Amino acid sequence: MKLTLISKYRTHIMGAAMMWIMWFHSAYAGNSDVLKFLHRIGFYGVDMFLLVSGLGLYYSMRKSKSIGEFYKKRAVRILPAYLIVTICWYVFYKTNVSFSDKLLSILGVNYFRGAVGNRPEYFDWFLPTLIVLYLLTPLYDKLFQKASVKWKFTLLVSMISPILCIVAYHLNRQVLFGSLVRIPIFLIGYWMGWYLYEKKEEEKASWMVHVALLTAGILLAYYIHTYVKNPTIFWGLNCYPALFVAPSLSVLLGFIFEKAEKYLKIVGKILLFPFYVCGRYSLEIYLFHQRLMEILNSESMTAFRNQLFARFHTGGYYFLLALVSVALGAALHELIALVIRLIKKIGKKSEGSEKQLETA
Repeated sequence: MKLTLISKYRTHIMGAAMMWIMWFHSAYAGNSDVLKFLHRIGFYGVDMFLLVSGLGLYYSMRKSKSIGEFYKKRAVRILPAYLIVTICWYVFYKTNVSFSDKLLSILGVNYFRGAVGNRPEYFDWFLPTLIVLYLLTPLYDKLFQKASVKWKFTLLVSMISPILCIVAYHLNRQVLFGSLVRIPIFLIGYWMGWYLYEKKEEEKASWMVHVALLTAGILLAYYIHTYVKNPTIFWGLNCYPALFVAPSLSVLLGFIFEKAEKYLKIVGKILLFPFYVCGRYSLEIYLFHQRLMEILNSESMTAFRNQLFARFHTGGYYFLLALVSVALGAALHELIALVIRLIKKIGKKSEGSEKQLETA
């Protein structure tokens, strides 16, 4: 079972991660203990997303002609959707928030300012985290390329994660745990990107190795969720089992996707399509899903929410919410892509006109 499966089905794996995250955000966990536990660790979908993102960033660094081009690609992918949703959120919904907090929240600053209980209004934790990782990637890449043994360097730098968590705890910034504990999985993804880009995928592991790693991660997560009662220690440890779960689950999903596409033919492509859609529009879906959840869970929407629960039941209600989020995310993504294409087209026309004037 090759690591190249992660690269080949990168979008589909991101889609699976997005589905897991949406399920985690919902209040529907199913009836069995197994489903309830899988629901509780649904935030591991974020770790899968960061793993695949780190892998993709290594490829992007190699393909970009300059650091400026690298940043431009990242900005075009993230900022339009992020700014549109956040600005609309504060203009039309969070009207009682002060202008300074609106601005600082949109810029992602408020996330880093305080503890959970007393921090000002903020928007998302994941997007500020992702932006910081993107900003630091060129610097990390320079250090990474100089390292003689890449996996040792990755392990060494990953040790900064628990150290920063301890510092955050003493500074009363436990809210940052969600970002800090995920530094290692992002770095592992970056190492995977190097490993695959350098054509070293011939060293493949048996599917039993990945199942064993996945099982170990799940058991470790179960132990932490069952026996660690201290909230601070729990939130400092609960993402580390994802270091086993995210890579192994991503490879296994890639293996399943490959077999489905190979042996089920058209049926397989149909089954894979929802994963592709959720992966392609994952950023926009994430932005909409969180906001829709907050709006519908507000007191002002109680009557409407109860009507939806009565008609669709709990599972159907959250599934419908997910579908609406996917539709809105896809629409926003394609609208932004259309505007960007038009801007590029206009830019090329203006360049052509200037050249004609110069030669005239």
